[in-house]
Amino acid sequence: MNERLILGQYRPSDSFGHRLDPRGKIFFAIAVMLLSVFTTSIYFYLGIIAGVSSLLVFSGITSAVILRNLKPFLILAIITALYHLIFSARDTEKVLEIFGFALTAGGIKMAVSYSLRVLVFVTIAFFVSLTTAPDELAETLVSWLKPFRKIGIPAEDIGLIVFIAMRFIPVLAEEFEMIRKAQMVRGVTMSGKIRERGRKLLYLLIPVFHSALRRADELAMAIESRGYVSGEPRSSYHLFRFRYSDWLFLAAALSSAAILFILTGRLDR
Repeated sequence: MNERLILGQYRPSDSFGHRLDPRGKIFFAIAVMLLSVFTTSIYFYLGIIAGVSSLLVFSGITSAVILRNLKPFLILAIITALYHLIFSARDTEKVLEIFGFALTAGGIKMAVSYSLRVLVFVTIAFFVSLTTAPDELAETLVSWLKPFRKIGIPAEDIGLIVFIAMRFIPVLAEEFEMIRKAQMVRGVTMSGKIRERGRKLLYLLIPVFHSALRRADELAMAIESRGYVSGEPRSSYHLFRFRYSDWLFLAAALSSAAILFILTGRLDR
């Protein structure tokens, strides 16, 4: 199995997470993300990350692979932490001074909690996208938006856009990697100063952008040739039914998240 994960890429398998109803997984993801917004508890974030990571392991993805592929998002978490260390809660108690810059207790707490919140969102997105096929995600979204068609919201078009966007993420990632290796064979290296590396990055981005436009044009012609009409109601290929395991997962996951939210909220008082 390829150990390189791409956020938004589906990995087929017959695991516990793959067999769950996509509606339950998406509802679980939305609920936990909402709870994460209404708290800054470090314990809550650590508990959610541990729980979702366990779901990923049960879905056939090892912890070593998860940690390896979280590295790019750790950079985003570090940037978030640095921002709050510098600008947030400057009026709270000073804890430490480094090179003349004071680190405050409130700034440290916000830096840790908000960077962990980023990792919570990333791990949840990994779980949903890696265990749910793009067409299932799109059809779930369409089924939820169907009641809003009466006020002019094009449910089918939105579902198609989501499906194409998720389907193109791994395609463009593979295209980028192929072009990068081709440029390396031609003697282009990504080493050097920041300005030079930025200029060399154009050698990769321009071909990828051109390839994306070409693929989009081919996709548009393929859609038209199959008689797709915008706004027209369409039937669904998948018929989703909640099973006992789906109800059990949803009840256990949501109740665990709610209990963790309440307990950690009391601990932070």
